Amino acid sequence: MPFERFTVEARKVVVTAQEEARLLKHNHIGTEHILLGLLDAPDSTAAKVLHQLGYDKEAAQADIAAVAKPGTAEPRGHIPFAPSAKKTLDLALREAQQLHHTYIGTEHILLALVAGEGEGVGAKVLARRINPISRIRAAVLASSEGAQDVAAAPWPAGTPATQDTVAAAGALAGGAPVGSHHLLEAMLRAENSMAARALRELGVDPDAVAAKIDELDPETTTDANPDEAAARKMEIRLVDDEVHLILRDPATVTVAKKVTELSGGPVEGIGPVAGMFVPLWRSTNQLLLQIQRTLEPETEEEGGSAASNVAKVVRTVLAPRLRRRPG
Repeated sequence: MPFERFTVEARKVVVTAQEEARLLKHNHIGTEHILLGLLDAPDSTAAKVLHQLGYDKEAAQADIAAVAKPGTAEPRGHIPFAPSAKKTLDLALREAQQLHHTYIGTEHILLALVAGEGEGVGAKVLARRINPISRIRAAVLASSEGAQDVAAAPWPAGTPATQDTVAAAGALAGGAPVGSHHLLEAMLRAENSMAARALRELGVDPDAVAAKIDELDPETTTDANPDEAAARKMEIRLVDDEVHLILRDPATVTVAKKVTELSGGPVEGIGPVAGMFVPLWRSTNQLLLQIQRTLEPETEEEGGSAASNVAKVVRTVLAPRLRRRPG
């Protein structure tokens, strides 16, 4: 399935859909996983439209869990697309053509997801919450931010190495805006690419570049990003049988001080407050599972697909960092 015309955000949706399928231990990528991928890109046109209609990722996870139970064994290697998901991605091209767009963005994937009779789990769970489902199409077409994905990804049609590099950079960014350092690392790890070969022959060592990137402070560059800056100050520790999630950024510390002052002490997930803690619990578990997969022994990937190439780059780049012990 060619992805040359997909924007960076749209490609990230496809990669995230595979991750969502793996998290749920499903042996296929369905429209439900594509829906989760769309909602995992909060700045994309599709996610903004769904949020405007009162639908978010937490709602989607609950709706999908009610109709598609998790599997019993984690899938290994490449996860294939279900027929309904393949049809959705094919229809996305038609939606773009009908709108006379030269790219395929998240909005076109969303339009394809709800097109026709609403085949697939993704459209069915949306229809239960957003009635009639045609409201989604109307909201996409009426959105004044329809050019969002174009501005985010003015990539021309590229070679397979370029496609893998851009997708891997998005995966390395992990939901944050893609920085030049993500692109550099992804490019250096792109197997058999012209750029990687030229840099290697010039004596550029990917591991040395990775170490230098970790040493430098992005806040002093044009790649500065407040969300990533806060994330760099986070830590997860296991203390006896307790998992401690530590946040050190000043903004969060200030709010936490105010909350504990107002509440008279720590806030626990008891009673109605438990519902507020659910998204944090889910996100933490998903993060730990993603880190576990990165650190586990590498499995044999099938077919050399774009998704497996991206997974290999992510593993190569992140695993050494995750194994480092603070000095």
